[in-house]
Amino acid sequence: MRGDVDMRRIFSYNQGMKKQIKIAAVTALVLSAAAFIVIYFVPVTFSKDELCNKLWRDALPRVALSAAIFSLCVLCGVRGLFAVKREGALRAAVWCIPCLLVALANFPYSALITGEAHIDRPDLIWLFILKCLFIAVSEELLFRGILLWLFKDMFEGRRHSFLMCAVTSAAVFALFHLLNLLEGAGIGATLLQVGYTFLTGLMFTCAAMRTGSLWAPVALHFIFDIGGLIVTDIGSGPFQDEVFWALTAICAAICAVHLVFYALERDKKDLENFKNAAKNQPTEEDEKQ
Repeated sequence: MRGDVDMRRIFSYNQGMKKQIKIAAVTALVLSAAAFIVIYFVPVTFSKDELCNKLWRDALPRVALSAAIFSLCVLCGVRGLFAVKREGALRAAVWCIPCLLVALANFPYSALITGEAHIDRPDLIWLFILKCLFIAVSEELLFRGILLWLFKDMFEGRRHSFLMCAVTSAAVFALFHLLNLLEGAGIGATLLQVGYTFLTGLMFTCAAMRTGSLWAPVALHFIFDIGGLIVTDIGSGPFQDEVFWALTAICAAICAVHLVFYALERDKKDLENFKNAAKNQPTEEDEKQ
């Protein structure tokens, strides 16, 4: 009888913990969503320094948004995406190297070395890094933490499930950047951004699927944004010179070949799983029997 009582207590304790986690997650979701709305839409001044104030207004809404989406992930039961998987970690890290080259190629090395571009506000680098970090965290939580795995479940068992999942996820990620038009961005620049974010979205998606967690796409996204925004946010001068485009083209080509081979491998497995599932399905004669 003691054993039965103890098991009931353990079960009751676990149920209570799950309920407390859900209540905490809902509370965090509501509060962080409210904070995001207030910070994003109310003209709060955080600093008299115009650039510093702009960076705060860019960073803080994304901190609140990250907290809100993380709470939603907890409620949806996708917390496993944040686990550090030791088994196969080295192979996964090696697999990510071509993707890392693309992220690193986005830095304006040549322009900064030659003096064509400058970092005018090194005192704000920490705030700029905070902004880039939470851009990466919030977007990866949403697009690779929730939507990607929603698409994965949606297309599971289909003939080309991986390709459908990767392309759909990247397309939604790219179209999301059309919202920049509401903030006054030019149509040409926005359409260009939609194009390259579709390609980077494919890269982030493959990294998430290959590693089975969000850490790889968050890191790649973070590094990519630091390189692409450092001059425009806290510097000045032209930074996309010939060296920049040459490095981008070379690294993009290497990564593209790498991802194509990976996609073909995954698609082959999907086709095998689809055929095996079709063979195992009961026929009409089996059902009659």
